[in-house]
Amino acid sequence: MRIVSGVAILALTFSVACGNKSKTASTPPQTPPAGTTAAGGSTAGDARAGGGGGTTAATGGAATAGAPRGGGAGAQAAARLTPDDLQARMRIIGPTNGTLRMKLMNNQLPDAAKDAQTLATAFGDVERFWQQNNKADAVMFAQTARMAATEAAGAAAAGDGMKALAAANTMAAQCKQCHGIYREGDAQTGFRIKPGVL
Repeated sequence: MRIVSGVAILALTFSVACGNKSKTASTPPQTPPAGTTAAGGSTAGDARAGGGGGTTAATGGAATAGAPRGGGAGAQAAARLTPDDLQARMRIIGPTNGTLRMKLMNNQLPDAAKDAQTLATAFGDVERFWQQNNKADAVMFAQTARMAATEAAGAAAAGDGMKALAAANTMAAQCKQCHGIYREGDAQTGFRIKPGVL
């Protein structure tokens, strides 16, 4: 009788433990809403550090809520990027593009691959900004630049500097076209969105 009781108690213990485990496993992870503080103290869309010091994971900081990579869902996908957010991405893209080219010319391919991936991430946000503002041509420029940056990252990581440089040139051509339509200013006065385009 003791053996039967012991087996029954043991079976009951396992079923309770398994039930709790299933309940825990089925609970979806919570995503912080846009605008909340993410790991590292950064907030959604907060990449306003000048000189390429953004807050995305690719640039060395914590990934931000509200800045999804690769088309996130839910609250992150709905987070709206502002012109200030676009300006912050431009502050990442400009200097990083310069260092990417320098590293490619000096055959520093692993470091160049990291810069190209940073650019791909930033261009993903630029693409999303223009999608939210219904500018199909700007979306196409940003999308092509993002894909070229991704191609440059892959080529550099694989040790093909010439292919990486060709992709970087494609990316830069997209920047030039988009800036001709949507941006104004110069290196001294700074670049900004042309009045009336949004």
